Amino acid sequence: MARSFSFDVLSDGSLVLTVGECCIQTAAKRAHREVTAALLEDRAVTATLEVLADMLERFLLGTDFSVLRADHPELAGGTPCRVRLHQCENGSVGWSVVDSR
Repeated sequence: MARSFSFDVLSDGSLVLTVGECCIQTAAKRAHREVTAALLEDRAVTATLEVLADMLERFLLGTDFSVLRADHPELAGGTPCRVRLHQCENGSVGWSVVDSR
């Protein structure tokens, strides 16, 4: 059975979160919970999920969300948008708004 997630994974390994009903932090936490649950339920999952779990964890631990929401009000919730998370060469997690409505 195929698992359904609240986020999309692009072919380059980046992840796209949907923000609107919730803020960027809540969307990232939800995605992290979903990936972690998938890893715990099925030991035969692809390495992609492990990479996504690591990226989400680094984003959650390394981001000052109060500053991010203050600087980018569209990420505070209430405004539908999609945010792409990607791994940077220096090991950090970068983000960009890829679709706002």
